[in-house]
Amino acid sequence: MVGSTELQKLKEEYPEFFKKTPAKLIDFILSEETSSKIADICVKNGVGDDDKIEGIAYRIVLVLLNKLPKENLALTLESGVGLTAETAKKVADEANQFISSARAQLKLGETVQIEKELPKETIVEEKPKRPPSKDAYREKIE
Repeated sequence: MVGSTELQKLKEEYPEFFKKTPAKLIDFILSEETSSKIADICVKNGVGDDDKIEGIAYRIVLVLLNKLPKENLALTLESGVGLTAETAKKVADEANQFISSARAQLKLGETVQIEKELPKETIVEEKPKRPPSKDAYREKIE
């Protein structure tokens, strides 16, 4: 958990981030419960190295902040943290369950912003197809 003075320093250094990010999400990310849950996921899947746990936690936070797609988490853990493919998949699956439940708990959507509304689809009527007929102009191939 980050202390209040450390959090104040972060708010001064990165004011735009704190304006854009919901306070509930920041509190959730910095909570002791979140830290222990991430550590439990790591230990359960055989990751005990503190540096690797820190790398995993960093990437899970990126997913929570919508900076990394959750579909890419396993690959990112494999290449960025140095986990085996099997371990990365197990950790990513559990982390994605945790992330989904966190979003539901915090009532956050999958995407934070929608840039612009997509244009409406135009409905094009299909013309009935002619029944296939023999092509009189086609030459026979021998």
